[in-house]
This record gives sequence, structure tokens and C-alpha cells, in this order.
Amino acid sequence: MHGLQVRALQPADRDALLALHRAVFASEVDTRWYDWKYDAGHGCGSGAWADGALVAHCGGIARTLWLAGQPTAGLQIGDVMVEPRWRGILTRRGPFFHASSHFYSSQIGTGKPFALGFGFPGERHLRLATKVGLLRDGGGMQALHWHTQGVDALPRWAWRWEPLEPQSAGFAAAVDHAWLSMQRATAALALGARGVDYVRWRFVERPGRKHGFFALRRPWSREPAGIAVLDVDSSDAALWLDWIGPPSLMALASRACRHEAARHGRQRLELWCTDAVAQVLAPSGLAHRAEVLRLGIVNTSVLDADTTAGLHWWLTGGDTDFL
Repeated sequence: MHGLQVRALQPADRDALLALHRAVFASEVDTRWYDWKYDAGHGCGSGAWADGALVAHCGGIARTLWLAGQPTAGLQIGDVMVEPRWRGILTRRGPFFHASSHFYSSQIGTGKPFALGFGFPGERHLRLATKVGLLRDGGGMQALHWHTQGVDALPRWAWRWEPLEPQSAGFAAAVDHAWLSMQRATAALALGARGVDYVRWRFVERPGRKHGFFALRRPWSREPAGIAVLDVDSSDAALWLDWIGPPSLMALASRACRHEAARHGRQRLELWCTDAVAQVLAPSGLAHRAEVLRLGIVNTSVLDADTTAGLHWWLTGGDTDFL
């Protein structure tokens, strides 16, 4: 569009990005959030400017992905936003298209910093982005719900369910052990790395949120069989954000998470996940399930459409950048 300037965002654009985020999402993001996400999280973005004001932005954070057991440089798309007065101009000529197109073409694809880009758009956003050639549809993201009343704790002769403090001496070893077990059991899946550096950044250092870690282990073993990440404070339902461990233990972990949620006075447990996760949890006593988001794959990614369609994504709410 005439007078529209599109370029990569610089650190000096921090206040403009924060102001647009507040205007679009009615958020309360601040410099701590920016430092966490765009500095410590190795974030980047492109913006569209009109008359000196940032009117659209598309950003992302670096994420190591494991595809068929191999590490791949991924970029997790986030903070896709258009200033409210420009939302009606959602065409190839508008700021949404230009900011996103600039970002994807400069960051994702053959010879670019990242091989694969993915994000979590709503159904309408994905439909628009697909129509203008920015994204492919990677499948649905569901919200699973369980009731928590009357759920018994796991039998102590068979299992231990224990809080895991991030400040404890054994936290790093426990997370990395659980992640190694998960890697071995998910060679056929597409998922994000869950090593201790990522876990600390995503859940421990996130400003304004408090996440709890719980280790599931056998009584005769000091090593965790898996680790669940919960948020029991941010909403009416307890949020089960992530599971680091073999998928085969996730249904059992769901019972422990429901019991933990009940201990904190929550009547529901909720988990956002892709279809691969939902299939594992189908026999776990679900009360309700509904699609909440779609998975969008950036068109400039090195994987072709057929390969992308064949990926079995293992993603949860903790893989998003906003829960």
C-alpha cells in the first residue's frame, strides 16, 4: 500500500511493539515480558509501519523441533497482530499480509535461519492466511476437559507423585532424564524439544505466571518416569500445560493431575493438545473436548505440503507462547 513501510523490528522498536500488543490483545505486557520473550527467547519479527506508527507485526521465537528423531531449526510464530483500525484491510495489499510475508520469506526456508515455521492461529486467521498463501493447515488443536471431583490419588505402592522445585539441585537432571525418555518414545512424532534450558525459559522465567512441576516416579527409582507442568492459579480450571515423558504414561499422569487440581480447589482440569495427544488420552475419562485452535505451517518451510501433511504433531498448551 502507498506509504506502508515494512522492515525487521529492532530493539529500538520495543515500545512500539508493546503498545501494539496492548491495543490488539488488551494485554498488560511490559519490558520484563519483552526481555523474556524477545531477548532471552531469541525472538524476532517484522513490522508494517504507516505514518511512523507500527500497525502490524508478525514475530516468532526460536524452537528446536524433533522430526522423525532428528533436530530441526524451527520458528514458533507468535504476536501476529494488526492495529484495530486496519483490521478491515486483510488482503494481499494490507499490512497483515506484508508484515507476515516479509517475516516468513526472510527467516524461514532453504538457506534461511529456520527450516520450519509453525504457529497456532484461530480458524478464521488460518483461513485468511491459507487463502493468501502464507500458511498451510497442519490440523486441529483441541481443549480436553476432565472433572476433578472424586478422583483418587495414585496407589503409593506403585507410584509416587511429588512436587519438583525448579531451584532444587536435582531439577536439571530430572527434566533432562524425562526429556530423554520422551525422545526415545516419540521417534515417529513431530514435537518441540523439552530440555531443561527450554523448560526453565518457558515455565520458570515467564513473567506474571507461576507454574508447578510434578514428578511421576516408581517408589524404587529416584529418576522420574515423567514430569507434568501445571498452572492452578491463572483460571477457573487448572491448566495442564505440558508432559515431559513417554506418551504411554500420559493417561496415568492425567489422573494424578486431576487429583492435584482438586487439592487446589479446581473442579476442572484442562489441556490443549494436538490430535496425537488427544488419541492417547481418549480412555482417560474425558468429560468434554472441543477444537480451540488450528496448527498453521508456514508456506516457505523447507518441507513440502505432502511431507507436512504426514507429520504427527505432538504439541500441548505449553507449546504455545501465550498460555
